[in-house]
Amino acid sequence: MESGNKCRVKDRLVNQLIALNDKLNTLSPALLHSQQARTEVQERRESLYVELKRHRAKGHKGKPCPAAQHLP
Repeated sequence: MESGNKCRVKDRLVNQLIALNDKLNTLSPALLHSQQARTEVQERRESLYVELKRHRAKGHKGKPCPAAQHLP
């Protein structure tokens, strides 16, 4: 997934989120060990959302990301 305004950092973060969302969707909550995996994936997703928010606000030498309008 790439935005119209090119920003490799933003695109990398978004692609990581997509991959984690896909992984989360494939983990069965019925299995005990999957609950731990789901928790780990959820924590990583939350971390990526924080990183995306920080990048959107001041990720380009203290200035907003030019691709910020395309962030989820």
